[in-house]
This record gives sequence, C-alpha cells and structure tokens, in this order.
Amino acid sequence: MREGDPAPWADLAGAVNAMRWRLVTQPQPISLNAGLRDAAEQVAVQARRLRGSTANDEVLDELAAAAQAASEAVPLLGSVLWSSIEEIGPSDCVVVPASSSARAGLQVWLGDLGVPVMTIGDLHRKNRQVEQAFAVGPPRFFKSSLVTAPPANGVSFLMPAWIGDRSLPESVIAPYADNAIRVKSRTFTVGDLGEPSAEALEPEVEEEFLPMPIWGNQQSPDREPSSEEVVAWKVLLSGNLAIWLDDGDRIRALDPNQPSGERVVYCDIHAVRPGTYLLLRQGETEQGVLYTAALRLLGAKGESVSASQHAWKDELSRLLTLRGKKAIVGELRQLGVTTADRAPAWIEPNLVRPNSDHDFEILLTWLRIPIQPTFGYATKLRQLIHQAIANVREKLEVAVSAADLSELEREGHLSLDVQADGFRGIIATRVLAISPHQVIVPRHDARVPFEDWGAQWLE
Repeated sequence: MREGDPAPWADLAGAVNAMRWRLVTQPQPISLNAGLRDAAEQVAVQARRLRGSTANDEVLDELAAAAQAASEAVPLLGSVLWSSIEEIGPSDCVVVPASSSARAGLQVWLGDLGVPVMTIGDLHRKNRQVEQAFAVGPPRFFKSSLVTAPPANGVSFLMPAWIGDRSLPESVIAPYADNAIRVKSRTFTVGDLGEPSAEALEPEVEEEFLPMPIWGNQQSPDREPSSEEVVAWKVLLSGNLAIWLDDGDRIRALDPNQPSGERVVYCDIHAVRPGTYLLLRQGETEQGVLYTAALRLLGAKGESVSASQHAWKDELSRLLTLRGKKAIVGELRQLGVTTADRAPAWIEPNLVRPNSDHDFEILLTWLRIPIQPTFGYATKLRQLIHQAIANVREKLEVAVSAADLSELEREGHLSLDVQADGFRGIIATRVLAISPHQVIVPRHDARVPFEDWGAQWLE
C-alpha cells in the first residue's frame, strides 16, 4: 500500500484490521465468535479480488491462509482470561470490554462462569467495586478513568504481545500537578514469544491496524449554504447506514441503560458520539411527521396556521438569499435579537418559531408582518407539536420495552414495531463514527437515513 496507490487495497486492509481488532477485543472461542469468522472470510474474498493486481500474488495467498488459520485456532488470550478468572474467583472479578459489541460476545461466553462483563460506563454508573478487573485490550483502548479511578483493587490489561504501546493512561491534570501519582505496572507474558508475529510494533505503526471508517473525499465547505441547504456532519451508523447531521438543537435517542419507560430521550446534537443510539425514521425526518400531526390536531384552523407559517418564513428566506446570512444576522443582532445566529434555521418548516418571545416579536416587526395572529398561531402550533412528541414518545417506550435490547447491543441496530401513524419503520442504531469534516447538503436530506458502506469494517 505504501509503494503505490493505496485506494485499491483499502477493502483488504479494512478486512484485515477488522479481524485483528476482533482477535484483540473478542477472545472468546471460535464457535462463539461469528464476527471473527466473517472477517476472516472477507480477508479471503478481498485477497481474491486483488489477484493479478500485484506482482506477487503469493503475498495475498499467505495473507488469506493466515486469516483462515487465525479463525480456526484456539485464542490464547481467551484461555488466559478464563484461567485468570477461575484463579481469582468469578464473584471477585469483572471483565471490562473495549466496546459494547465486544461486551455482547463476551457475555455469552462468560455467562457459565457467572462473571459480570461491564463497560467502564456501566461500572461507574453502578459504582461496583471488586477485587480484580480484567480489561480485554491494551490501555489505549480504554478511558483513563479505568486507571485513575479504578473499579477494582487490581486492574489487568490482556493483549497480544505484538502490541507495543502498553503505557497506562493518566489524569489530564497529572502533567501539571506537583508530586502527581504515577501508577506503576508489571508485565506478565504467556506463550512462545519467539515467533516473528510476537514482535512488538511501534505505536505509530499500530495506528495502521485499527479499523477505520471510509469517508471518501470530504472537504469542509468554502461557501455559505443557500436557504435550501444546511451544513452537516456525516454520521456512520450500524446496519450500513448513515445520516447527515445538521447543527440543530437535539435529536431523539435511546438509552438502554435507563429503566423501562425512561429509555427514549432527546440528545443534544453536540453530545452525539460513537456509541450513542439514535432513533430514526426510515425515509423521512421525524420532524416532518410531527409537524403534520400537529396541524391535524388544529382541525379547521390548520390551513390558516400553515399559511401564517409560510408567510413569515418565505419572507425571511427571501432576505437571506438576497442579502446573505452574515448581513441578516448582524442586523437582527443590532435590533436586540439574542439568538440572531439561528436565523437561517428558522426558515425550516419544523422550527415553528424562535424559542424567545422577545426575539420572535422583533423578528416579525422587522419582517413587517403583524405580530398577531402570527405569534399566537406559532405558539399554539409549538404546543401541539410538543403534545405530538409526548404521544409518540409513549408509543416508542412501549415498542422499546417489547424489544430485545440484547440484540441491539449485539448487532448494533434494531427495528422497532411502533403503533403510531407516520412512525412505521423506526430503527434504533448505534453511532459508529462522525466525520471530522462538514459538508453542505440539501436541507431535506438532513437526518434521513441512507445506505452507506463507510463503516463496514467498524461493525
């Protein structure tokens, strides 16, 4: 890959990295590790596709053979973990996986021993303290709190010998503290370290072996979006899906760790991160359905309210297109509109009015639109949208309570059977990666799931 164009090799490298990741983080027996077997099969598939593209096809054959052998061997890492748990005693141990998907596989395997498998977040929420914690993976795969605020009297990291970066994480304030506590570690090795594969890699080389998303040729925009566009991040989701996430206020999410009846929540846009579960409607944004439901609740007044919304939004859109966002925001700010920077978002059909009464009144006056009845219509419409949100949330909670959330953790995505008009095809899906770059996309494409294979090696 280094010697030429890396693009043709991307899928082969992705399959290899996915397999290595599973070997490090999911050391359960092969019979319980379908993900590892699938990754090994993909290595062979991608190697076959590249035959004839390199001067030495033997390298591809060796790689495929090595993947097949690794998918059939008894995982030494798993054997060490199992014997270590038996030595300490299952009731005095906790196994800490590197990810939620790894937890699901380890739980199935270690269930017979009765040892808990808990992520760092689970440990801190339940405030569980035990004698020994076994973290499956190198320290760099885990939050620093596993060391700086340990859930056990002892913490052991289990990893293959080829991983060279074994440094322990430290508190963010440690470099600035006088007499900061430095946690010391000891290394224990098991097995034959004489094989070439056991040679430790340098940390910067190890980065090349981590599963990576495929973003394509994304670049940050160098222009302002039009009134029909938004600036958004690409978010890769489980199930080979993605969405364009715009800079709105919040998005509906699912928190499996909350008690039944409290799992459907709203998440701040800037709090969305890998591991967050989003609740999305396939084919259309949730906001559009809620807006339509609120208009139906208005009955005969619905048409007048809708016309009122179009009137002030169309005028604001016209001025934004004519004079540009910067000029409009600056003028509104001078008039005392505290949230003037949100002006481009107010033209969206689903944002029925600014949150501040003061800001809305100034805006309508500036647009030369009578405050009433527009102000009253918009306020009533917002109340009914909140009512529709509450109604849908109740039905989503019922669907979530009836669903198998263990499948959600294991697979990363789950379809929900929601008994609500306009909310068929709701899917709960885990965020796998968020693009570091923003792009400009059509407004109607934001938050609508679409098929994307950029995260296929992250699953």
